[in-house]
Amino acid sequence: MADNTGCNGADSSDDHTREDSSGRMEADGLGQDHTFEKPSSQKQPLVYDDGTDTWFWRTHTVTALAIIVCGLVYTTFLEETPQDTMLNMRRGAIAVVIFFLLIGTIHMPSGPFIRPHPVVWRLVLSVMILYVLTLIFALFQTIDDTRQFLKLYDPSLGQPLPERTYAEDCRIYTPDHPNGSFANVADKMDVFVPSHFFGWYVKGLILRDMWILHMLSAGFEFFEYTLECQLPNFGECWWDHWILDFLLCNGLGIYLGAKTCQYLSMRSYHWRSLWKIPSLKYICLIDRGLPP
Repeated sequence: MADNTGCNGADSSDDHTREDSSGRMEADGLGQDHTFEKPSSQKQPLVYDDGTDTWFWRTHTVTALAIIVCGLVYTTFLEETPQDTMLNMRRGAIAVVIFFLLIGTIHMPSGPFIRPHPVVWRLVLSVMILYVLTLIFALFQTIDDTRQFLKLYDPSLGQPLPERTYAEDCRIYTPDHPNGSFANVADKMDVFVPSHFFGWYVKGLILRDMWILHMLSAGFEFFEYTLECQLPNFGECWWDHWILDFLLCNGLGIYLGAKTCQYLSMRSYHWRSLWKIPSLKYICLIDRGLPP
């Protein structure tokens, strides 16, 4: 009987081996469970460009530094300084904002989003930090000083706005009103109606959890109740809170946001799973009153 095995484990006449799609030879039967690689003349490259090592994806720190230095040198030595104090303060504030945003887009940590480019989300993070810093600065100012500070952004600002309450007449049907039987409802249709709708539509695209979105929407309405004594604009009728805002504007925006995510096959999130993390459960102050 001819020997079917050689010193290399199998010869060319062995019919108990098979070749898979990756080029490996695998023993079939006879108790052999070893595999060995088939020699291949074409080697896969160990280094390849996946699109993240191109010029568009690199951090151009030196280029940004050169732009900043050129701008500061031009302003300091070549440009004549105006004698208008407010203009100089406005130009200085704009220069600080541009400098902070430029440094932030380079050195801020990248988040989980990479499309269309991480620099876009680093810019968004920098804008949010700058916004929070501005609010912290405004907390230590008087109302009049804050209005004067806003003139640096736009000279037309700095004037107190007229306060308006939406809870003067909470009747839905007003047959004796000169503007119509539903004049009170039509009077509530202002710029805040599309703002509510589009705002919660975008929140639906971001959070992608119907439960948490509706909880936040209801919590915002209760938050308006608590601030009615300080901001007359938060004074609204019951049907304005729960029918016009919560159900129609917020609810419709959340629903269409969820349908848009479903149409685009976007991943849905389940934020309620965060409460299953043991460390988060004991850190949250609200959860400390609940049994473990």
